[in-house]
Amino acid sequence: MAEVIGECALCREKKELQLSHIIPKFVGRYLKQTSIGNIRSQENPDKPVQDIEKHYLLCHDCEERFSAAERYFANTVFYPYHKDKQEKIDYNEQLYYFITSLSWRSLYLDIVNFVKDGDVRIDVLEKMIESEKIMREFLLKRRSDIGNIENHIFFFERIQEVNAPADSIYHTGKPHVTIHRSLASYSGYYDNTIYTISNLMGIIIVTLYEKDADEEWNGTEIFNKDSSVVAKNQVMKSRVCAEIEFWMKQSQESYEKMSESNKQKIADKMKKLGEDIKKYDIFQDFMDDYDLKNIENETVKDDEV
Repeated sequence: MAEVIGECALCREKKELQLSHIIPKFVGRYLKQTSIGNIRSQENPDKPVQDIEKHYLLCHDCEERFSAAERYFANTVFYPYHKDKQEKIDYNEQLYYFITSLSWRSLYLDIVNFVKDGDVRIDVLEKMIESEKIMREFLLKRRSDIGNIENHIFFFERIQEVNAPADSIYHTGKPHVTIHRSLASYSGYYDNTIYTISNLMGIIIVTLYEKDADEEWNGTEIFNKDSSVVAKNQVMKSRVCAEIEFWMKQSQESYEKMSESNKQKIADKMKKLGEDIKKYDIFQDFMDDYDLKNIENETVKDDEV
């Protein structure tokens, strides 16, 4: 493969650029290893995806800057949560660094696209540009923190009940399968809340550059020091939650676009697994979505009596 020479997005030096994953490669690998079928893109569900999103973004030295924090996140948060169902996670400043690096990658690319397309409010773009600079300086160890920017982590746990209209996507969609079996990372805004959000198979990471006064985040913020986070009883009452609904709608639409032959292939593969399907995490997600619908149906019957 021919060398790609360009300006590194982080150090801003002209060097050979690496193909950098936005979401760490090990997350995509784990999704693939634990899937019943192929990973598919939302845009073209009939086409299997071989790898997750990557760009010529960083030089080798800057890639290495992020490697230690990625390993720390993998071994301290991702695998203990997904494999061992660990609820209480003790962490240090490396988790703060990892979240900042993850959100910065998406933010940098999104700013480039927003400037090119001109489809974002000027005040939002200015805040994003200001935040990107602060985060870049922190990642280069030129400052000790990221100021008023907040890093949060929210674990998408089993939904017990839904307090939403009957036509809500939480009722009509498959929230557990969708969130636990998908990946995403991008920046957005809603009213005065400006953010980057990433979904790492139900570990939802949010960096807030600005937030509305009525936002409520409890048990989610990650600090630049030794601390702990518990993967239950968290509160995220935020405009950011609209993105979770968007993912579910997108997933539903994607499935509807899939060819009947591919739907049948998936059904046949699941049937062929028989009892072995219970070994896959997605089985519990299917059951949780099924149980949620049963709870909702019972609630409707009670209301009708």
